[in-house]
Amino acid sequence: MIAQAQTTTPPGGEPLQWMAVSIHQMDPAHENNASANDQPNGISERGAPLASLISQAYNFGIMPMRDDEITGLPGWAKSARYDVDARVAPEDVPAFKKLSGLSTADTIAAFSTRTYTGEMLMEQALLMERFHLKVHWEKGERNVYMLTAAKGGARLKPTESDPNHGSISFSSGRITSKAVPVVFFASILEMPADRKIVDKTGLTGSYDMDLHFSSSNLSANTGDANNNDPDFFTALQEQLGLKLQPAKMEIPILVVDHIDPPTDN
Repeated sequence: MIAQAQTTTPPGGEPLQWMAVSIHQMDPAHENNASANDQPNGISERGAPLASLISQAYNFGIMPMRDDEITGLPGWAKSARYDVDARVAPEDVPAFKKLSGLSTADTIAAFSTRTYTGEMLMEQALLMERFHLKVHWEKGERNVYMLTAAKGGARLKPTESDPNHGSISFSSGRITSKAVPVVFFASILEMPADRKIVDKTGLTGSYDMDLHFSSSNLSANTGDANNNDPDFFTALQEQLGLKLQPAKMEIPILVVDHIDPPTDN
């Protein structure tokens, strides 16, 4: 299944019209100042790569789509960064807060069924209008990791917190989560694993997880002489009872059929 035909109300509610949109290519001298800030009436991003903007609008996961999950971007689109401000009308602010404040449970339901949320549809409309973006989904074979239970089974702590308000944090050598499903945690694991991860654990509950590992070398069977933490792959098995198995698998690929530099504001 690539994407659902959306015949019902999108999660969060129907998409709204943008009242005002400003898009400017970022000065390369300021590329280290990239940021994204949630706004009650819209979105504000500084130095956002175009691939990230596309990922926000089309990706059914919490992490940006990897380079091998988007094809067809021309060279300029891979390197250009943009400052983006988009606002809804004052009377639409309450509805936008509902769109952008989707609960963890509703987000999981939307992503697992590959259903675009109302906010994603608004971001798609922005890209289609200002960049003339046209895309389609197809499947392609990629190198992935399958996340499975290790020998002896998964050792995860079912959460006692509200699963509607889960959270995940990532820092060098540590990933912690509270009240999140394994599929969301797997998405964060893609950062240190440096590969797409497909959840094959079969676990459907929400869990509190804490993973700490040596961040100096993330290759399997290696460690950091100056750090008592094990390497990433070993830590995953020892601390959470999970393991990553290399595999080739067909996954959804977003194909860019057409895109232009943004139109003038």
